[in-house]
Amino acid sequence: MEVRQLDLVDYLAGISAPPAAAPQLNPLDLLPRRPKAWERLVAHVPAEDVRISVSPTWTRVVVEQLREDGCGDQLRANGSIVSHDVPPDLIWPEPCRLILMTAASAARIHERWCLEEAPRTGLTNTFRFAQQQHADRTPVSQQLCLLAEEQS
Repeated sequence: MEVRQLDLVDYLAGISAPPAAAPQLNPLDLLPRRPKAWERLVAHVPAEDVRISVSPTWTRVVVEQLREDGCGDQLRANGSIVSHDVPPDLIWPEPCRLILMTAASAARIHERWCLEEAPRTGLTNTFRFAQQQHADRTPVSQQLCLLAEEQS
């Protein structure tokens, strides 16, 4: 009887438990940390309304913009926040959080969560988070490599 119990214990120990689902990464966690006042201002913006812009001519004065309800808030590199009234459909036809960054920074995000070109932005080299974390990265990876060369 004791042998059977040990056999059962060994058998049960050998059964592999189904793998626990990996925790889903939140793409917003991949974005650069900002001052608390700015983080509070943009906290309601979902990942699908975030745009990442990579420009070879970025001056690094403004690092983020929030556009909604006719207002454009800008986070400057020095941490100050400036608000402006903006006409509708100037560049962004939708409320969005626009993050300006280098190609290298965008590539680091793209390694962890696939980026795709953002349609209808009126700007080139503007990306958004793909619906699926592990979508095809090849086209955007190539584009970011070319942009990195332009920025260097």
